[in-house]
Amino acid sequence: MIGTARSPAAGSVAPATRRYRVIYNPNAGAKRRLPTDPDVSDRLRDALGRHRLAADLVATEDEHEAVGAVREAIGSGIDVVVAGGGDGTVGTVANELIGSSACLAILPMGTVMNVARSLGIPRDLDEAVAALARSRAVEIDVGEVAGHPFYENASVGLAAAMFREADHCGRPGWLSILRTIWVAIRYRPARITVHLDDGAVRTRALMVAVANGPYTGVGMTVAPDARLDDGRFDVRVFRGFSRWELLRHLGAIAFGRHRYAPSVSTYHSARVRVTSARPLPARADRLDLGTTPVEFVVRPRALRVLVPGPVATLRER
Repeated sequence: MIGTARSPAAGSVAPATRRYRVIYNPNAGAKRRLPTDPDVSDRLRDALGRHRLAADLVATEDEHEAVGAVREAIGSGIDVVVAGGGDGTVGTVANELIGSSACLAILPMGTVMNVARSLGIPRDLDEAVAALARSRAVEIDVGEVAGHPFYENASVGLAAAMFREADHCGRPGWLSILRTIWVAIRYRPARITVHLDDGAVRTRALMVAVANGPYTGVGMTVAPDARLDDGRFDVRVFRGFSRWELLRHLGAIAFGRHRYAPSVSTYHSARVRVTSARPLPARADRLDLGTTPVEFVVRPRALRVLVPGPVATLRER
């Protein structure tokens, strides 16, 4: 478990005197860029310059380089390590900052950006840089499973099976879509036991979501009331759906939309263990966890992040 004694805290440093280092993926957002668009380095320098925000820029080509760059920033006493890229880059940087005195900040440059959406960070790069200079520091929870942190959502059952198949297909395309749909068609509800802090839930269900924040996948609002600093997961059990009803529901809540779902039961717990009558696939963010049984635990307020203002996903606003 992470200790809470961290001094001096980046959040105690005045915004005007913070030392920033931007660790970014030069290939971020490549799928959405046109050939005539400026490259990532130029976009970052232009945005930082417009808002007179002094920051070191470090381009990293892979996860190993990014990890080394974050560790060097922490060792150099950098106050704020800025992750410039998609959710993968954010997760890599955040993993190294857990328990440190440095803050995580995000410049969203990827496709989905679930963590940035949860923290109220603007998707537009120029607006995100403008917000960075006036942001305040908060502490958020981090999920953990089998020693691995996660920030968005873990799932057991149908959603995990679909995401696993999509990963196996490699690059997205019609084949990936068709194979993922085929997995959904063949999937059957299973007998699941969800062990919580105050008891156990035994049921037949298509899917269980263990949510640290509201969003997962392509911005699906799987846990609209989840709070990032309450020390508990929102545990959502999808048991009153047919397969097609669940797929329609997941489509309806994509890209940040929210649809009321009376067939979903919600529980709250700091520790969640899921067992099942047959092995079921499990994931946490983009990490394949194999199959049940699987156990998740909250690390309360383990990560300092910068947010631009009041955020609906935080109890302390």
